[in-house]
Amino acid sequence: MSVIPLPIDDARELLTRLLVSKCLFRFDAETVAQRLVEADLRGLHDYGVAMTPRLLEAMKAGDIDPRGRVLTMHETPALAVLDGSRAVGAVAATKGMQLAVAKARESGVGTVVVGNSQTLGAASVYALLAAQEGMIGFVTSSTGGATVAAPGGMQGAVGNSPIAWAVPLSGRSPFVVDFSCGATCWSDVERARESGTPLEPGLALDAEGRPTTDPHQAKTLLPMGGPRGFGLSFVCSVLTGALAGGRLPVRKRRGGSADDSQHFFQAIDPAGFADPEKFAKELTASMEEIRGLPVAEGAPPARFPGDEDTQRADRLRAEGIPVSQNLFDLLQSHRG
Repeated sequence: MSVIPLPIDDARELLTRLLVSKCLFRFDAETVAQRLVEADLRGLHDYGVAMTPRLLEAMKAGDIDPRGRVLTMHETPALAVLDGSRAVGAVAATKGMQLAVAKARESGVGTVVVGNSQTLGAASVYALLAAQEGMIGFVTSSTGGATVAAPGGMQGAVGNSPIAWAVPLSGRSPFVVDFSCGATCWSDVERARESGTPLEPGLALDAEGRPTTDPHQAKTLLPMGGPRGFGLSFVCSVLTGALAGGRLPVRKRRGGSADDSQHFFQAIDPAGFADPEKFAKELTASMEEIRGLPVAEGAPPARFPGDEDTQRADRLRAEGIPVSQNLFDLLQSHRG
């Protein structure tokens, strides 16, 4: 499959035009385009511009309401419960974290849950919305049914929930962690199917609950770290499905985008707990000390998640976002 480098500004413009043509309000279209581009700049291409066909398919099926307006169902100074109204997930998720940040400014910690939504894509881009405001951001989400087994289980018990944290650091890129609770993610399985590459052992089960390395036979993922990944995913389901008034993954019955997604956003303002300058110095000093710790022979010095983000983003801004020829043609068709 040929790959076309798409300049960042062109990606934003073409995505916005395409989404507006599908009846999104321009502000919402610009929001979605920005979040997708941010995912690409982090190297998370499965959740960047490449997500566009998935969004269009969900709109065509009626699972996404392009004109859905995010509603506030319950609110206090420190928390809020939102109804995503089946709008594009990035619209509801952006509002969720922005509201969490606003509440953290007043209360020290702001927490927002969103129900009746759609997939948000890359969780870390929303955690970074908090870090960009000088706050610690935490995001998790529940999309789709149970696809990750319990330890010793033979079929899905929990979802492959994402967990993302972003911590602001003075004078450098934020510390960011972003991972799923399964031993791998379904996008990696799909790439293995496309390339004909077998999966590593210990990642997936087939329809009969037997271990498999054949990506075409993979029906259930194993949990990351066994009981730890299973436990983390269950907690994520509690923070999303149950708190947002929805169902946990094992009780969802519809497939794909037909079932709703739920999200959890939290922003923590360090200034509400400690002297901001002292907080920043402690983080910087601790990280530098960790970088200076001895390592095994031949191993590189310790690196932190986020260390390479600026370099990667600069490279992609210069080279463009890699997109398939089919997606490039789709976006170009809406340039006029």
